[in-house]
Amino acid sequence: MRVSHKKLLISILGVLVLVYGIWQARDFLSGPRVYLESPKEGEILDQSLLYVKGRAIDVSKFMLDGRTIFTDENGNFEEKILLADGVNYIEIYAEDKFGHAKKIGRTVLLK
Repeated sequence: MRVSHKKLLISILGVLVLVYGIWQARDFLSGPRVYLESPKEGEILDQSLLYVKGRAIDVSKFMLDGRTIFTDENGNFEEKILLADGVNYIEIYAEDKFGHAKKIGRTVLLK
């Protein structure tokens, strides 16, 4: 079976357009990305002041325990919070410009 050059060229062009479209839609498809460095899940602390650190990519709304926080130009963030004695739950909420949301929770213990 012989394929003409014109059909082959159109097929290749169609595949390239499809791949380009998927590449451009990657932000829409992936949603916000949040990497939490500190605190670790189940961490036991002896100080009431805790630094919450990490990196957030592709976020338009970013919150720590219900209050808005901000990132630097590279997406890094560092916030201080005061812990109560006992078990504390910390929640990070991130939303991108398309409405995709992500929540990350950490439970820590203050002795």
